[in-house]
Amino acid sequence: MRSVTVLAPAKVNLHLGIHPGRDERGYHRADSVMVALGLADRVTVSEAPGNPLHVTMDVDAGVGERDNTAYVAAERLCAAFGRSPEYLVSIEKRVPPQSGLGGSSSDGAATILALCTLWDVLPASDAVVEVARSVGADVPFFLNLAPSLLEGAGDVLCRVFPAMGDVPIVLVRPRGGVSTAQAYAEFDRDPIDPLGTTGILRALSGGSVTDVARSLYNNLSGAARRAEGQVAEVERWLAAQDGVKASMVSGSGSCVFGICSSHADAERIASLAHDEQGLWSCATRVVSSRDEIAG
Repeated sequence: MRSVTVLAPAKVNLHLGIHPGRDERGYHRADSVMVALGLADRVTVSEAPGNPLHVTMDVDAGVGERDNTAYVAAERLCAAFGRSPEYLVSIEKRVPPQSGLGGSSSDGAATILALCTLWDVLPASDAVVEVARSVGADVPFFLNLAPSLLEGAGDVLCRVFPAMGDVPIVLVRPRGGVSTAQAYAEFDRDPIDPLGTTGILRALSGGSVTDVARSLYNNLSGAARRAEGQVAEVERWLAAQDGVKASMVSGSGSCVFGICSSHADAERIASLAHDEQGLWSCATRVVSSRDEIAG
């Protein structure tokens, strides 16, 4: 039987502005500017005639199979295109869960892309994008990977920017994770209006990494700190490291990322975080397509 493997990269938010209040779907309005990273899961979708849809992972992500984003994505795409959901989805995890790095959303998008390849369907078609939006707010971004502004609930692609180039990134994750539900519950207890996106959009349009570093913003970071106390410690530690231009919590946390001056700096800091702090860490880079990810 045929199978397709798709790399499912992590992301970081260069800007995340969450607005107080929820819409009729229970979502917050969100202004989200994201870039993809070279750190990636591997998602393989295989035809399994006569067998029900099944998702396997090589780590326990803390969710049941039917709640796995890859399962939901496959089930909904099959329903939308009138296909029988007879597939095996195997996920090799490299992106840690509950880190604000978009791993589950990326796995869902990779599942959609693999099925589109098997069916010879265009991923950019309206029907596919609508399924992606229904699965999760970040899923549409992962269909493309170019630096992007998303609005609505963070699920409406509004603007795409030129590739940032080979930008070194270091990721450092506290021992405890933060679920998306936790972060938003904390935000709702003490909501704050977000800053606008003007600065980060200007920086991305101008292609200046230094300006991008100066424009980082995330008004969900306070909620992440309250949900996992070590987030603030990691933020302080990373900001103090030589070679870090700027650092910030990614998305809903708990992971903190730093834009670094060089790949050597990113690798050195990742080693220090692991060896001296005992934390999960990774030296990686910004990517704008799956072709740039080392498989």
